[in-house]
Amino acid sequence: MNLEGTVIREGGTDILVPPAISQKGPGKIEGKVFFNRQMAFNRDISVAMFHSIIRPRRCLDAMAATGARGLRICREAPGNYTFILNDREPLACEYIAENIRRNGLENAVAENADLRCLLAHETFDYVDLDPFGTPIPFVPAALQGMSRKGILAVTATDTASLSGTHPGKCRRRYMANSQRNPFLHESGLRIMMGTIVRMAAQEDRGITPLLCYYADHYFRLFLKVKEGAGAADASLEQLGMMSYDRTTGERTVGEGKMGPMWLGPLMDHEAVNGAEVPDGLECQERVRQHFEVWKEELDVPFYYETNEIAAMLKLSPPRREELMEVMGSIGRTSRTNFSPTGFRTDRPLPEVLEAFRSIC
Repeated sequence: MNLEGTVIREGGTDILVPPAISQKGPGKIEGKVFFNRQMAFNRDISVAMFHSIIRPRRCLDAMAATGARGLRICREAPGNYTFILNDREPLACEYIAENIRRNGLENAVAENADLRCLLAHETFDYVDLDPFGTPIPFVPAALQGMSRKGILAVTATDTASLSGTHPGKCRRRYMANSQRNPFLHESGLRIMMGTIVRMAAQEDRGITPLLCYYADHYFRLFLKVKEGAGAADASLEQLGMMSYDRTTGERTVGEGKMGPMWLGPLMDHEAVNGAEVPDGLECQERVRQHFEVWKEELDVPFYYETNEIAAMLKLSPPRREELMEVMGSIGRTSRTNFSPTGFRTDRPLPEVLEAFRSIC
């Protein structure tokens, strides 16, 4: 079959993509085979995770489209694993097969199947879900096809419903209450994580995060799945509610109407601290900067915004670094990946406000 399209170079991989591709944002489906160039950073992180953190044997990219993610992992993070690049669209499978051939990969296999059928009959150590919109309808199938200590990677682009813009949709899809707030992407990510934890618990499986983050227009989660009722119970203990007072800025964990959501750590610091960013990534410097932030980021929920506090006190916002220096003298503080003007601290809000006043 003669495939139309353009060959692009992303990272260290050549990818034949269809003529109509999405250049930025969440994109929209044009034609039968989807490719979004802005997701190069997302794919870079996957390569970095495989390079030094994730060590599976049998992997599945369940919605591979052109196969870009799996192709890049196989090409740029060599290892003793086999990667099944699956898509239910026959034309997509043609692109995948051609891209495997083009890159000379021996550990990648093109598959044309419905992911639910595939996961019902085969078992994988790593399953990647990257649908258009919410991944929730596909999570049960992924859990069914997961090995006893597998890894589930999930991308979600329906951030608006999770972050409080469409609370009704959040209740229907995620069985949780969302609310607009200054830390909306963190609360949205934690709601999604909480939903996956509850779904896994129904199958007597526990979930712990390797790395969960927000970037551009999507949430991305790398989750370790562990078999057993005890593991499921331990994960459920990390769920809860929270409240946000718009007047005082107070965040109260353990009570309120937002949630249920995950209140535990969003990453495994031992794994992330041991990560090495390989050379040759498409967004090399951006990936390096994000890992720098993740390695120092506190596990304390939820972060503060300098602009938020400045508005509350009717003061001009200081430089984040200046505020963090003052906060560091009275407690622990760190940057956060969620916002370039956000910070985390283990000190209560009154002390944050006092530190803010002292430098403004």
